Amino acid sequence: MELRHLRYFRAIADYGSVTAAAKRLHISQSAISEQILDLEDEVGGRLLDRSSRKIRLTVQGQVFLEEARKTLAAAERAVDLTRQSLQGEVGTLSIGFFLWGSGGFFPRIIREFRRRRPGIRLSLLDMHASEQLVALEEGRIDVGLTRPLEPPFDRTLNSELLYRDPIVVAVRPDHPFARRRVTIKQLADEHVVLCDRKASPVIFDKFVALCAEEGFTPKIVNTSPTWSGVLTLVEAGEGVALVPSGVRHLRTRGLAFSTFEPNRLSLGLSVVWKRGNQGVALGEFLALLGENKAKIQRSGGN
Repeated sequence: MELRHLRYFRAIADYGSVTAAAKRLHISQSAISEQILDLEDEVGGRLLDRSSRKIRLTVQGQVFLEEARKTLAAAERAVDLTRQSLQGEVGTLSIGFFLWGSGGFFPRIIREFRRRRPGIRLSLLDMHASEQLVALEEGRIDVGLTRPLEPPFDRTLNSELLYRDPIVVAVRPDHPFARRRVTIKQLADEHVVLCDRKASPVIFDKFVALCAEEGFTPKIVNTSPTWSGVLTLVEAGEGVALVPSGVRHLRTRGLAFSTFEPNRLSLGLSVVWKRGNQGVALGEFLALLGENKAKIQRSGGN
């Protein structure tokens, strides 16, 4: 059974005659009559009562018309949604992010995207940076705001660096370093808390190397697999910590953050997506980030 059969039948029911239906559909009367006969043959019974001048629906025709209208409405909606999707007006977009890395600018970007494309349903997933890469490869998210790519993910994913998040020194508010510029040499006698090497090898290794250049070994007294854990250790008085400036979005009470010099430590934040993903919604989101990239960089990720 073809959709045109349903459309012809609906037209006859709506206009009460083959002539009016044929005129409305811009086809010949013989063509529409032939199609309706084929339809009746297919369903195995009469749908139209042709015994009077005005065609009427049989009981079976009334049943068929109700279902035909539902089918045609669903088909027309499918066409409309597909057209809108091709234009980026409807669809879904799953976005991975982590709060302390994109907490500054991310809410603003999402609000603007919703304003531009209200028909696109967004799914926002707070995920660790490494989890996002796996989720991208498995197709569980469409795009991620995560760390710059490293092997083997750089072979299957695309990325663009948005900005670099400088490293700052987190201390208790009563510490002498609070809200001051801190140099690497000043950390020689300090107890230091770091994110453990497995979770953040770049910062761990670079910090140790900078200390070696200055002729000392850092007193790393504790580590945590998460930045929130690092901040908790600092607040508990375990020591000072080197953290990305973005972690200030996690908490500010009970802590102070100081500039770290020389400014040779930072963590990049990139937008990452799977190669071959040509979705319109994804393209719109990437374009929006591109428009705001300079502003994100100028404001330090805010």
